[in-house]
Amino acid sequence: MPRRIGVAVGIGALFLAGWNCVACSSSEAHPGLLSNAGAAAMTAGGSGAGDSLNLGGNGDSTGNGPECAAKVSTAQAIPLDIFIMLDVSGSMLDLTATQVSKWDAVKLALESFLTDNASAGIGVGLQYFPQLKPNTPATCTSNAQCGNSAGPCFLKLCFDSVPDGLYPCETVADCPQSTASGLRRCLPIAQCSNAPEYLCPSAGTACQSSSAGQNLGTCQAVTKSFCLNATLCDAAQYAVPAVAIASLPGAAAGLVASIDARMPAGDTPTGPALSGAIQQARAWATAHPDHRVVTVLATDGLPTQCTPDTITAVAALAQDGVSKTPSISTFVIGVFGPADVNADAPANLDAIAAQGGTNKAFIVDTQKDVTQQFQAALDAIRGARLACQYKIPEPTNGGTLSYRKVNVALTNGDQKSVIFFVSSAAACDASTGGWYYDVDPGSGTPTKIIACPTTCSAFQAAPSGASVSIGLGCDTIIK
Repeated sequence: MPRRIGVAVGIGALFLAGWNCVACSSSEAHPGLLSNAGAAAMTAGGSGAGDSLNLGGNGDSTGNGPECAAKVSTAQAIPLDIFIMLDVSGSMLDLTATQVSKWDAVKLALESFLTDNASAGIGVGLQYFPQLKPNTPATCTSNAQCGNSAGPCFLKLCFDSVPDGLYPCETVADCPQSTASGLRRCLPIAQCSNAPEYLCPSAGTACQSSSAGQNLGTCQAVTKSFCLNATLCDAAQYAVPAVAIASLPGAAAGLVASIDARMPAGDTPTGPALSGAIQQARAWATAHPDHRVVTVLATDGLPTQCTPDTITAVAALAQDGVSKTPSISTFVIGVFGPADVNADAPANLDAIAAQGGTNKAFIVDTQKDVTQQFQAALDAIRGARLACQYKIPEPTNGGTLSYRKVNVALTNGDQKSVIFFVSSAAACDASTGGWYYDVDPGSGTPTKIIACPTTCSAFQAAPSGASVSIGLGCDTIIK
């Protein structure tokens, strides 16, 4: 049956023409936070809701109450590791409004981020998509060069009365038609000399402009293209890093060298690429339980190859990453021009980010400074390490930690706001937020304190000088 290809292909985007007790002073309540005065009435010790908690430890509530003095320390952020899945499809060579290719602009942003002093201590790993089947040439001039598994070479295209989209062909029988009597032709590919992203049916003829006054030049034959079935669709292959996760700044040189050695080509197998990225991130997180590990999907297009190839299905992969243990969040960066925006590409990437636990995608506008916008997105992702996950302090007296005697607060000058404990991520409230352990203390040993999304946002919005503190020894404040 006729095969349709998307727009992100190897020859570009193609178009047909410190707190001491829980009741010391009150503070203004914030979303997801509880003033100390309100917290005093909601301790988990003694009788009431706290007795039903299974938080481990010895459960001793002796001496707990509004006058309890906790051992308080400034919360230490969990180390952040990022596994980047980077789009190197052919459309990354398209020019931006500043006449720099998307690829060159993104490279500069990545390399600046990797060598920035503010990135020191972050772990970063990298893989690219698409990947090609073994022994597949990056370009081809004949079907024979592609072999049986990767061919044919994309040198002919269906024209005239065919449904919307790009349909490669060998003969006219490969071309669909919109009506039973519709004309259809299978012709060698030609490109407009003044606008190579536009295809035309007859080399040597004038390119027909789709808008008045636009000079697209003449049709020029395309003799070098790419193998249509060269793309690897195996998620396990994308789970193998091109550069393994390692800490900056030491890892920066290897990452920069890898990026510099790449040249975009091919299409966009988003589904297996994201699935592989999450697999690698989860394997790393399993081996490093004291780290927070996230994926970053950076792309300039929507899926054009391999399955799953719908946004709903790709978003489901991101949701699966969040819901399983260890939980892996997916950040998404989209590099889009006006045509992509008109095709709702930003909204589609928002859906992946939302299911991946990061709310919205970062959208980079190719009509503006792409490098600046892309680096700002990376900086925002880097900032996530400061607000959402923290180490559980060790008791200073050598005793056994009771998980029902841990409290978290946001301190801003003399104002202290205590945060509710909730049993799990599923118990997080969109209005009141809270915090929870990465592992249920009743069934395992927690290593992290994690802020619910609403509370995380409150932490991120806190003014300079504010800090998160963790107190040990007083009954946990629960909702």
